[in-house]
Amino acid sequence: MNQVWSHMLEALRRFGGAGPETSGWAERGYQLAAWLGLVLVAWLFAWLGKGLTALLARRLDGRARRRLQGVWDLLFWGAVLTFAVSVFGLGDPQAVARAFAKLAFVYLVWVGIEALIETRLARRGFDPNLLLLLRYVLMTVLVVWAAYMVAGAQIAPVIGALGVLGLAMGLAAQDTFSNFISGIILLMDRPFRIGDWVQIGGEYGKVEGLTLRTTRLRTPDNESVAIPNAVVAGGEIKNLSAGGPLRLRIPVGVAYRHDTREVRALLERVVSAHPKLLADPAPAVLVTGLGDNSVDFTLVVWIPEHEIPNYPVVAAELTEAAKIAFDEAGIEIPFPQRTVWFPEPLRVVQISE
Repeated sequence: MNQVWSHMLEALRRFGGAGPETSGWAERGYQLAAWLGLVLVAWLFAWLGKGLTALLARRLDGRARRRLQGVWDLLFWGAVLTFAVSVFGLGDPQAVARAFAKLAFVYLVWVGIEALIETRLARRGFDPNLLLLLRYVLMTVLVVWAAYMVAGAQIAPVIGALGVLGLAMGLAAQDTFSNFISGIILLMDRPFRIGDWVQIGGEYGKVEGLTLRTTRLRTPDNESVAIPNAVVAGGEIKNLSAGGPLRLRIPVGVAYRHDTREVRALLERVVSAHPKLLADPAPAVLVTGLGDNSVDFTLVVWIPEHEIPNYPVVAAELTEAAKIAFDEAGIEIPFPQRTVWFPEPLRVVQISE
């Protein structure tokens, strides 16, 4: 036990810049025990620090407290690596400690920026897409800054190597790179915002998030759909929430023998009785065509913004209400019909055996 304690003290002295490095394998077991003892002390300090942080930041929300407590996790793992370098003589423990201290400082800066974005900008109604783009830009800047603080002037060769590696990866994964560029374009062009209801291709749902690779939708069936950004940027996007209330056009056909004025009056009563439709803009019942088999009516109605997620249900309810009203009034919805015309009267010829 005395030898373990002496190795712990020796590691602390070496961390302070004094003492020779231990060589040979005879003392490795004691060194390992000393390192584990130092790790236990570091864990105890991190645990106390996280508890004190939670106590002091109790007025913040849970996510903010967890991010602040993450600083202690980063310091703990930095202490684990620093003590390993110090106990086993693997390098300069002071350099490792300084590197993790710089990383912890950059992380604190990021936590502060996130809090500023959430408490100031997001609550004042800033566009979520712009906030997401701002987060990505700031994250990139902070990563480069952290790398420069840790590596110093030696970062230039690293950036050059990463550039070559990035070019090779971009050529090998062109689809991923295309989705990345398309995500940037969508963030800048802003065809929709987080929370809008959109139709993209054959998918309809609420925009839950926009990453640098995919656009995430939540469908009315509570399905999560991830669409590649390249498909979104290159296709047709219908934003149903961008203009407030949404207009629905519901087609209905009746037989030619019925009076269009009576049919219009009946459909107007059906529309006015539906509780989910807006009175302003006023609904309308229009004759929009004289088809092959029917007189075509269109119900033009408006629904409020909060009913947009359920607009297929509203359209189905109106169609059903129109069918019930037609049945009660004896109005026929015709089947497809064909009238065949001959230029001369037909003659029936009977051929006997």
